[in-house]
Amino acid sequence: MVFALAVLHSACFLLAYPDPGIWWLAFIAPIPLALACLLAVRARVVFAAVTVSQLVVWAIIQGWMRDVTLPGYLAFVVYLSLLGGLEALFLRALVRGRLRLSLGIALPLVLVGMDWLRGYVLFDGYPWYLRGQPLIEFQALAELARLGGVWLPTFVALAASGLVAEFLRRSVLGRVAPKIAPGVRIHGMLVLLFGAGTILLTGTSSGKADESRSVLMVQTNLSTSNKIAWTYEQQQVDVRGFIELTTDALDAAMEVGETVDLVVWPETMLPSVGFERGDIFTRAIEDVVARYQVPMLIGSGSYLGISSDGNGEVTWEEHYNSAYLVGPSGPPYPRVDKIFLTPFGETMPYISSWPWLEERMLAFGAGGMSFDLDAGNSIVRPELPGETPVRIAVPICFEDTMATVVRRMVWRDGERAADLLVNISNDGWFGDDDAGRRMHTLCARWRSIENDVWLVRVANTGESVVIDPNGRIRERVTPEPRSAGTRLVRIGVVTGDAPAHALLGNLFGMGCGVAMFMALMVEWGCRRRSEAPCASA
Repeated sequence: MVFALAVLHSACFLLAYPDPGIWWLAFIAPIPLALACLLAVRARVVFAAVTVSQLVVWAIIQGWMRDVTLPGYLAFVVYLSLLGGLEALFLRALVRGRLRLSLGIALPLVLVGMDWLRGYVLFDGYPWYLRGQPLIEFQALAELARLGGVWLPTFVALAASGLVAEFLRRSVLGRVAPKIAPGVRIHGMLVLLFGAGTILLTGTSSGKADESRSVLMVQTNLSTSNKIAWTYEQQQVDVRGFIELTTDALDAAMEVGETVDLVVWPETMLPSVGFERGDIFTRAIEDVVARYQVPMLIGSGSYLGISSDGNGEVTWEEHYNSAYLVGPSGPPYPRVDKIFLTPFGETMPYISSWPWLEERMLAFGAGGMSFDLDAGNSIVRPELPGETPVRIAVPICFEDTMATVVRRMVWRDGERAADLLVNISNDGWFGDDDAGRRMHTLCARWRSIENDVWLVRVANTGESVVIDPNGRIRERVTPEPRSAGTRLVRIGVVTGDAPAHALLGNLFGMGCGVAMFMALMVEWGCRRRSEAPCASA
């Protein structure tokens, strides 16, 4: 029975995310997990059942990694599966131990706490496939993210799941499941009532939106395998194609009298050393900007302090993953550097402190790759010119999945510092796994709600979309990923009071993590001191 429940939990978990994205299964998935923790006589049984079933799930979800790094793929799958097993152990300890907490409290406390730990603490964080992310489709619930980030709607949803599991425990499993301590059954219901009340009070985006800016999104379709082995000759051919794609769209807009305020290219699609030094690629972009008098936001590497010795060996002092806002007025152009390097994609948490160890691990697990990027030192918000300048925050690649990073970009001391989010990304790393691309979009949609801001995502191979401040997708460049295309879209600039998330950030998720560990310490302390149950408040 325990293994069957663990498999059911893992299957529902998998199906809730893209693809197929049956979002309401996010409510169902925790229920068999809770029942498995209640029924398991021994902790090691539920740990093994959940860990093994999660191995299959994560092996499917992270399958795209096999073509990038097989050793890294295997290690990552095992790591994520073990965290799932720990969730089960912690949940079992709180509902079967001395505290005998209600599932309406224990389930959201443990799962939100563990999501926060995995998403933002361990190994610099992996905030993908968090329990509540599919619930972006439940608009009324998702709006709670304005108060407590993704964590608050997740907590309320899990409280509801816990109450269902509690009902099943009493009505179906009453004879075989342990009873909950008196006085705590009402806790889950109170949490649910709190969630319902906050939903009614929160509502949708209340800021004023002036839809007066037009953005030309340019989606390229360069496979990662080609980009890794991108020869200089092929770079010239591809960039010429990207420019033709752009100019054709600009010409079409001009023919029908449409104005274009900004053109956006994806991350690192300009194979340049940067606009500070200049080369044939940067000059080609400057020619387009001068011809059409339209600024372009271009993803490119930037190399500062380039020098060469007598043998022709080229070195540099700094290397960034950057975005340039190239304007008609000429250089110098505002440059945005990626401030949060992707864990195990651009840096190795902890391990990068020892370069010799990093080199050996890369040689073993990802031959041909090198982690030579520097993290940006400050947040730069280039301005889109106009009667009312628009301040743009530019999360690059993985940064749009990090709530803490995006919040710092949009807000400063509780005041809005950016009016628009533009995420540029290269999602060619997912290969033929379109579910990974859709998951990246799903993560980004939460940033719009949390920060009450429009978000334009332009990604190589897709998905390139426009997301409104309520987390809804308004426009797509192409119906399906892995194709090139352009789309001229109109976006809004929201002005209004800062949502609570602007001030609180991940505080709610961190609070769940801290409360979970405090409850576990109390439980383990009670177990050591006495066999008698502890009183529950």
